[in-house]
Amino acid sequence: MLGYYKTYLDNYPERMKYVYIINGKSYINFAFSVFKTIFSSAVIEKLKFYGSSGWKEDLLKIIDADELPAFLGGNKTDPDGNPLCKTFVRHGHQIPESYFFNNRKKLLSSSSHLKKLTVQRSSVEEMRFNVTERGSLLEWEFELKNRDIDFTVYFNSSGEESKLVKVVPKQRMDTYYGPEKNFVTCENPGIYTIVFDNSYSWVHSKEVFYRIRVRKPNE
Repeated sequence: MLGYYKTYLDNYPERMKYVYIINGKSYINFAFSVFKTIFSSAVIEKLKFYGSSGWKEDLLKIIDADELPAFLGGNKTDPDGNPLCKTFVRHGHQIPESYFFNNRKKLLSSSSHLKKLTVQRSSVEEMRFNVTERGSLLEWEFELKNRDIDFTVYFNSSGEESKLVKVVPKQRMDTYYGPEKNFVTCENPGIYTIVFDNSYSWVHSKEVFYRIRVRKPNE
């Protein structure tokens, strides 16, 4: 992450004009000490840290008083005289609990129409589906009770493991924000294998709630 940000700063140094941090919390200083190692001297010069005083005068050096909102030391107000300038400045406020992701109820785990699979720690579970018609769809939807798991789909026409073809590359799935739902078009008849891989986890087993089906072309 730090390397990516450094590359961004090296290639787009003038995107950032100035940053004024006023009455910042103590963790701001800690964060700055971490990122300071990747900032160029030109960027560091644009970062201004203030306590409870001195910042109004400095803001007026770069912003005309008639354009600077009154609550920041300027003269500009809302049409009704409000110094907070709420008609064009979006102020921070408490986030409604309805927006909290950690309050989201698991959708699939509460359904009675799904199957449950427990993948033990350091282990792999496979599900094989015999597809008989070209153009069929192998559809899946799953959700983990917690944490993540590796997911892959393989195909083979002969039943021999040595001839497995990867049709969906291995990817680590985290369904914290919602179920994983997708499909693959079966270009050839044969055995399609869905793999839930928990071999990388030495401590935690994973509970997977899922529904998987093969849908024929005419369905």
